[in-house]
Amino acid sequence: MPRISRRDFLKLYAALAASAAFAGAPRFLSSARTEQSGKPNVLMFVFDAMSARHLSLYGYDRKTTPNLEKFAERAAVYHNHYSTANFTSPGTASLLTGMHPWTHRAFNFRGMLDRALVDRNLFKLVGEEYTCFAFTQNLWADILLSQFDMDLNFHLPCDAYSHTDNSLFQPDDLSGDRTLAYYVFQDFLNLRTEETHPFPGSLFIGSAELSKALTSDREGVSAEYPRGLPTVYDFTYENASVFAGVDHFTQSVASQSSPYLGYFHFWSPHGPYNARREFVGMFDDDLKWHSKPRHSFAQGDFSQEELQQKHREYDECIAEVDAEFGRVISDLEKSGILQNSYVVVTSDHGELFERGEIGHASALMYESVTHVPLLISAPGQDARSDFHSPTSIEDILPTILQITGKEIPDWVEGRVLPGFGGTEDVSRALFPMVAKDNATFRPLEKGTFAMIKGPYELLFFTGYKNHEDRFELYNLQEDPDELQDLFSKDINTVSQMKDELLEAVDAANRNYQKK
Repeated sequence: MPRISRRDFLKLYAALAASAAFAGAPRFLSSARTEQSGKPNVLMFVFDAMSARHLSLYGYDRKTTPNLEKFAERAAVYHNHYSTANFTSPGTASLLTGMHPWTHRAFNFRGMLDRALVDRNLFKLVGEEYTCFAFTQNLWADILLSQFDMDLNFHLPCDAYSHTDNSLFQPDDLSGDRTLAYYVFQDFLNLRTEETHPFPGSLFIGSAELSKALTSDREGVSAEYPRGLPTVYDFTYENASVFAGVDHFTQSVASQSSPYLGYFHFWSPHGPYNARREFVGMFDDDLKWHSKPRHSFAQGDFSQEELQQKHREYDECIAEVDAEFGRVISDLEKSGILQNSYVVVTSDHGELFERGEIGHASALMYESVTHVPLLISAPGQDARSDFHSPTSIEDILPTILQITGKEIPDWVEGRVLPGFGGTEDVSRALFPMVAKDNATFRPLEKGTFAMIKGPYELLFFTGYKNHEDRFELYNLQEDPDELQDLFSKDINTVSQMKDELLEAVDAANRNYQKK
């Protein structure tokens, strides 16, 4: 049987089962909130690093998402939905605040919201009428959730429903301040964070931490997971256990209080792409993507063979996640929970297997890493609706406020989605970005800024050491694989889009210019 790894979580879960308040939670249930209010419930499923380009739901040649396709038959499906970024911190922050990264400022690795903006979050805005609960396996997303703790009734530990811990310490070991604990353990003690902090503050404890990690990593293979258990580096897990735990928790909350807002942010299909045995090898086909030369801004230098292999393994992980999602939705439907619940399915960013690069969070901002799925099913919906105008991850917050009958503040930068009160706008411009090396409260001088408008995508690479600033332009309708750079060929489009993109970046920097 899978175990829940924290004594505190067991205590808290027992308290929930006993209809008691969530021990240590900032907000408490009142008797008024346990009564049916007539308000709809909202359940959010976020799959980390899930690229729309790899989903058969959107026409991908491999049958990766049969359960999402079934779910889509009673949902609004958004075909041109984009994240604001290409890694977790800024993308998740935009999803939960309705603001762009250059506004909320959580655009660094493990970044946090500007403290002055912490109250501008989804859980706060739906109000105390709603029971709010959140769970993420992603430690960086959990940093953001910890900023919203005062607005959460239940905040589950990242390693709930997990198996082995690969670390001596975990952020929730200091439940009073999980964010501070995370930074202490990762930066001061941990030798395994080469990209962000290469040396431990304590050589003795740091060495013990590394020894524990290496030992745990060797034990990560099981009969069910021939490539090793899925891992978030500090702990391993099985998707079946995690999804079953989320299902059980949701049903427990549903029996105690309504309305509720639940946020579940799963690590899979994020790397290292360790799928369960029944999914390994299921795509033994000749599907090949276009070979693209290594990009000068790429961090990696993977061969075409390596890219194809990881591409296949990633698709297997998507298929596993899709199967588990199908089981949860079926169970929630049988229990009657979906009768008065909106279900939102999306991702924080995509994944890239091209131009020498595998993964995300690099300088590359092509569609595979910014184009993400979005499906929303309304209570009682029995038909599919499709929307093709550009939409943004920023739009999810105002849409949820709309469907829960809450006021949408004027500072929200997203829009209510078409199908839920908003209108389709084919001329809308979106501005995904990555600027992870910039200081939080300084102008954005180094990064990649994208502009998506109509059929076109303009990319602007600026401030990178040993590289001149560079623009690229693609027509995504005629060239969906982004093979033909039109920057030197389509002067009229370049002129219009370049001015609009640079003005948007300049406007974002005005409040942070040197005095």
